[in-house]
Amino acid sequence: MTPQLDTGLHVYRGALRLFPRDFRLRNGPDMERLFLHLRAQRERTGTPSRFRFWTRLLVDTLTHALRERWGAPPSPPSRTAHGTRILMSNLATDLRFAARTLVQSPLFTVVAVLTLALGMGANTAIFSVVNSVLLRSLPYPEPDAVVWVDEWQDTRSRSLPVAWPNFSDWREQSRSFTGLTAFNGWTTTVLGADRPLRVRVGGITEDFWKVFPVRPVTGRLTVPADHVEGGPGVVVLREDFWRNELSARPLDEVVLEVAGERLQAIGVVPSALDFPFGAELWRPVFPTSTSRTAHNWRVVGRLAPGVTPEMADQELDAITQAVVADEPADPDFLAEGALVLPLKEQLAGSARRPLLLLLGAAALVLLVACTNLASTLLARGETRQREMAIRASMGADRGRLLRQLLTESLVLAALGGGAGLALAAVLVRTLRSLGTVSLPRLAEISIDPVALAFTAAVVIVTALVFGLLPAFRLSGVDVTPALKAGARGGTLGGGRGVWTALVGSEVALAFVLLVGSGLLVRSFATLLDVDSGVDIEGVVTADVDLSLIKYEEAADHARFYQELEAALVAEPEISHAGVVSAVPLAGVPSGRLDLDGDLSKHTVGGYVLASAGFFDAAGLQLIRGRLFDGRDGPDGAHVVVVSQSFADQAWPGEDPIGRQVSGGGMDAFWQERPFATVIGVVSDVHYRSLAREADPVAYFPPAQRPSRLRFESNMVVRAATGDAAQATAALRRALQRLDPDVPPRFSSMETRLVGSLAERRFTLYLLGAFAGVALLLAFVGIYGVVSYAVARHTREIGIRLALGAQPGAVRKTVLAGAMGMVAVGLVVGVVGAVASTRVLTSLLYGISPTDPVTLVTVTVLLLGAAWVAALLPAQRSTRIDPLDAMRAD
Repeated sequence: MTPQLDTGLHVYRGALRLFPRDFRLRNGPDMERLFLHLRAQRERTGTPSRFRFWTRLLVDTLTHALRERWGAPPSPPSRTAHGTRILMSNLATDLRFAARTLVQSPLFTVVAVLTLALGMGANTAIFSVVNSVLLRSLPYPEPDAVVWVDEWQDTRSRSLPVAWPNFSDWREQSRSFTGLTAFNGWTTTVLGADRPLRVRVGGITEDFWKVFPVRPVTGRLTVPADHVEGGPGVVVLREDFWRNELSARPLDEVVLEVAGERLQAIGVVPSALDFPFGAELWRPVFPTSTSRTAHNWRVVGRLAPGVTPEMADQELDAITQAVVADEPADPDFLAEGALVLPLKEQLAGSARRPLLLLLGAAALVLLVACTNLASTLLARGETRQREMAIRASMGADRGRLLRQLLTESLVLAALGGGAGLALAAVLVRTLRSLGTVSLPRLAEISIDPVALAFTAAVVIVTALVFGLLPAFRLSGVDVTPALKAGARGGTLGGGRGVWTALVGSEVALAFVLLVGSGLLVRSFATLLDVDSGVDIEGVVTADVDLSLIKYEEAADHARFYQELEAALVAEPEISHAGVVSAVPLAGVPSGRLDLDGDLSKHTVGGYVLASAGFFDAAGLQLIRGRLFDGRDGPDGAHVVVVSQSFADQAWPGEDPIGRQVSGGGMDAFWQERPFATVIGVVSDVHYRSLAREADPVAYFPPAQRPSRLRFESNMVVRAATGDAAQATAALRRALQRLDPDVPPRFSSMETRLVGSLAERRFTLYLLGAFAGVALLLAFVGIYGVVSYAVARHTREIGIRLALGAQPGAVRKTVLAGAMGMVAVGLVVGVVGAVASTRVLTSLLYGISPTDPVTLVTVTVLLLGAAWVAALLPAQRSTRIDPLDAMRAD
């Protein structure tokens, strides 16, 4: 009997002991004879396919089990039954042995599991975010058929909201949609509940429920008769709003005041529907302008069966080009076509690139972890050669050793995956709780079955990545030299190139991550140095929205804010206060503004209403001229204050004082277009983003052009002591005294600044964390490899010291070997960083993706970390006692 057959029979007999005694007595002898017959046949002739062999054994086992279960006459023991039991027994044996081996090396096991947990946890957490934001279907019926439609200008490569006439033509002439609806969304004061509320309202046209078909929880949806101007005022409620704010009152008892109208509630829809923009109420809306240059609407549609977004895009392009062909309006503000995108892609918006970047960074962290473990397993394998040689000499073939070693890797990966899932759950929960994170569908982020399946796949792939190379090298051990090597341990042969490749890979991957993180840090620092134009210390804003029933006319709004401003200035906690229609860093309405009494001369700029107190409250500097004062009342000559960038853009190199600006189509005077005289120039303010140029803005006094205050109004106050909390309390008291039905929304200017940078900060923090983990893993990996190299050459080092070698020379030799491997990684890392960091271009501000300062800094950092990691075991090598080292033989 060959050693392999003898070993197989021994394994078989051990596996048979797992079965009940009566089964062994009844079937054991026959199955053992069958086993011997099959193995002997394989020894003589060889089996053409192990797969076919084990498949036949499995089928026979199932047949035999069914016969016994249903009382059929016992059949001879089958090949399959026995083979399957052996297979399961071998797997159980491998798992028990792997667990025992890992328990015997607790430090290695803990470090390996933590290493994998960091890599897998990061991947699972980021994949959960990507899955929820980019991959998971929207919670609507047939969500892939819902598309977002914008107007498009080829000459400027930009998209615009939609003009009402263009939407009407699309709806009437297009055949690509089963429903096409225009909508808008805004936050407004709603009265009629138990308390005044700030509520997100969706204004919709009649096809909305075709695009988002839902079954109402109670009541009905709007119908075409509700979408006739002058028709009955109705509103549809979201279920959670109905239950939480209205205590689920019967609908016929619910009348809400919304945007100056009293609306009867007619229906309640499920809470899963929150389009557009988190809407809690839906009401019919109607066009306010029939100009094709008034881009006031957003449009979504549901594609007809068989129609793709590209097909719909081509059809709307043709319709748009036909209807605007003879339009006399300024072509700069006319659409040239349409842009049709899947709604899911539109909602993901600018988050797509950072999330995919972070997913790639998480994958690099996992690769670093796998490389780290591969090098550790290879080094650890030096001490296991004798064990593998003994097992091989007792009959275990290479496949059997390979399977055992891969099982150990799989157990490690499974433990790391479990710990990584726990870490990912914590990360996801933390992410959801961060209100400053700017991510779409943030509340939906979770570790769902798709994320669990992803983790399972990562566990298997990871086990193969870090386990295959060490397993192949160790399972191919040469028995005789390994047994002769005794306690000295042998070598796995040709190890220098493998060590260099593994350590170099760790260093290269860590270098790429560190460079990416460093670029973002430098970019963020550069962005923070940008002057926002506002002195943010102690500045508080309050988004105020008055009842359009109680304050029917625009002049009523202007008088209320004048009274509020006077009351606030009287508060000892407040030094300055003013009203403004657009708050810095929160966006600004922009459009065409005519110049110098000539309608053919115009510029594009922001249109803002601002009282005199706003400039002092926000800290804007007067550069020339004057600010508004008592002369600039409703009956006075119209005046305007412009920003420095507006003056430079409209009248380059000329004195702007005394020049003229109209409101264009931005206020209630769009037909009369009265021109206002420029009386002052103030410093620039970043209204949209610090990463963009300061916005050119024209500031008009609210007393003269109050119409926009009815829909956009904010109080801005500056604390007398710099304490924003005190200013907020004073502002709240003043509002309560003047009108208790106003529910303001407070925010400090510092919070607005932080919020404007939320997306960049989110990417920076996560990529920085990944880079830090990669650096730590590279440090541990270098330390481990050098430590094992020193341990493997203990005898050689002892002999050199005994022959008179200086400890410093030995230390230099060890360090030179380690730094040589690191140098290879740095060279590869520089090439990889230069090639890969270009994907960061859209996230950088003020620096290049190949910024030399970042590259040099990261190189020095990695070299320093690698030097320390190698120095620790190198120092230990010089303390080896030569006698002990030679005795170790």
